[in-house]
Amino acid sequence: MTEIQKTNIRFAQIQIDNLVARDKPYIDSWSAGDVGSFNAILNAVDFDNEFTFDMRGWSRQRVQSGTGAMLEINEMNADKLYHLFTTYLSGLPSDVVMSLGEVP
Repeated sequence: MTEIQKTNIRFAQIQIDNLVARDKPYIDSWSAGDVGSFNAILNAVDFDNEFTFDMRGWSRQRVQSGTGAMLEINEMNADKLYHLFTTYLSGLPSDVVMSLGEVP
């Protein structure tokens, strides 16, 4: 597994933990690398809806400009983000899923 794949997995796990543990609404500050991981996750999942379409454009623009982002997590988008991240993690090969606990 490449370092970027590990980074994307770590990012997805952190976001799931935040979505479960934090009171909404909250503002999440993502670095340019975080936005890159988010963009990679969006492109890796196999479902399309208005939310993922809009977020692909949003994240692609920030990846191209090399900027981070401030994102409000609220009741309107929390479930969609949770579904996105869990879908990404569940779509990984089983040997990767088994080793997720080993990712620092």
